[in-house]
Amino acid sequence: MPTLEQVEHDVVQLSKPDQRSLLDWLEDVVEDEREFTDAFKAKVAQAKQDIAAGRGRAQARN
Repeated sequence: MPTLEQVEHDVVQLSKPDQRSLLDWLEDVVEDEREFTDAFKAKVAQAKQDIAAGRGRAQARN
């Protein structure tokens, strides 16, 4: 398995479009791993309870 240093070296050798594609892919991987964790689900459940109880607040939009 390559080291992080080797991967970093290889990434800077990629074309800009390929670097962007890699970034998009990495963001998807990280998002998928984080999206449905138990902690995330608990935060969503708590937010729904807060909103139902009137403890939510609207964000100002520009």
